[in-house]
Amino acid sequence: MNSLITTHLRRAASVALSLLLLTPAWAVERQLLTRHIPSATARLQAVGRLPGSSRLNLAIGLPLRNQAALTTLLEQLYDPASAQYRHYLSPEQFAERFGQAKQDYESLIAFAKAHGLAVTATHPNRMLLDVSGSVEDIERVFHVTMRVYQHPTEARTFHAPDVEPSLDLAVRVLRINGLDDFNVPHPLAHRMPLDHNRKGKPLGGSGPSGGFLGYDFRAAYAIGRIIRGWWLLCERHHGLRKPGRTAKCSVAKCADEWF
Repeated sequence: MNSLITTHLRRAASVALSLLLLTPAWAVERQLLTRHIPSATARLQAVGRLPGSSRLNLAIGLPLRNQAALTTLLEQLYDPASAQYRHYLSPEQFAERFGQAKQDYESLIAFAKAHGLAVTATHPNRMLLDVSGSVEDIERVFHVTMRVYQHPTEARTFHAPDVEPSLDLAVRVLRINGLDDFNVPHPLAHRMPLDHNRKGKPLGGSGPSGGFLGYDFRAAYAIGRIIRGWWLLCERHHGLRKPGRTAKCSVAKCADEWF
């Protein structure tokens, strides 16, 4: 009787161990992320749903490890009294000490591939993973529905998830960029066309159309260099050995030669 019980226990333990080994490392309790829904959606009504066949490019961000040690290191790097003063880490050293562990990064890659997402780029510091996928797959992976809204201040629509994303992954995720396009990057610099018919006097610089070049700024602001140059010319012309009250030096003449 005891032998039969022992045999059943051994079989049960073997089955449990097999299931544990076959279970992916990322199959764990679901983690919920925050701050992925634009606040404007609270005042808007969805006008549609993003087509499931559309594709989105996402960047999955991971938190730094050993943040307390990183804070201490930053204090030491800028403390002249510390032995670590200005002993900066190489990118490889930083990744080894504060980036995600290689095993966790590989688990994230495996998780993305297993759920139909294509890995488009990996990064040596293991802080970001770039992926691409269809809206249908993204909705399933992150347990969201991608809605379309009318932008409140721009003449366009934007998409965003209806709820905060969550995922069944043991590796902690900091943020998923690309789930919405409420804010679209805009260049701050705007090229102005050259107006050949512009009336007015030149700006006074030595560049095209009177524009200022580097030489103009040096000539205008390098006063110490200019004064020293004048005295060097005066010394050469009149044998002056040090500045003094003399009328022999013609500043205009020396300045003409200097420039």
